[in-house]
Amino acid sequence: MWNTLKHIKKFTARAELEQRVARPMFQIEDRLVYYHGSGFAVYYSPRCFRIEGIQRVEYGQPGEYAVGLYHFSDVEALRTELGLDAFPAEDAAPLEQGIDSGIAYGMTFHQLHRWACEAMPGDHREGETWRQVQGELTLLRRFIQCGPYELYFYGKSRRTKLTGFRYVFPEA
Repeated sequence: MWNTLKHIKKFTARAELEQRVARPMFQIEDRLVYYHGSGFAVYYSPRCFRIEGIQRVEYGQPGEYAVGLYHFSDVEALRTELGLDAFPAEDAAPLEQGIDSGIAYGMTFHQLHRWACEAMPGDHREGETWRQVQGELTLLRRFIQCGPYELYFYGKSRRTKLTGFRYVFPEA
């Protein structure tokens, strides 16, 4: 499925995407996010848009237009990232063929940090996302943004392994 999804263009209509990939298993809550199985959740926008300066300018007819996807190697990470209490599928798994040149499940934060510094010097970013849990700030995850990817690591150690990613579809 990944080999097909990574070639989808941004703002592909949901019906067209489903012809190429298959219908999703279900919609995640009342969000414009649909679960396709094997850890893939495709997210949509209700309108096409472009960014002009700092403004989002919407255009075209209302609908459901693909913007990107999430993939997680385990269901618990998917639940955590999407803020879900329950999730009706248990089929998330790492991609066996790898994600992209130089990016694969099983790699650590340190390895992917080095890769991003070499492959995209000055064009990547790292950070942490925190969430309030029972009145206290708790580390949710570390991330590395590079190109169309945001790579997720659920732990503070440099040896924490890649658990999931977000991929933004390329523009047509």
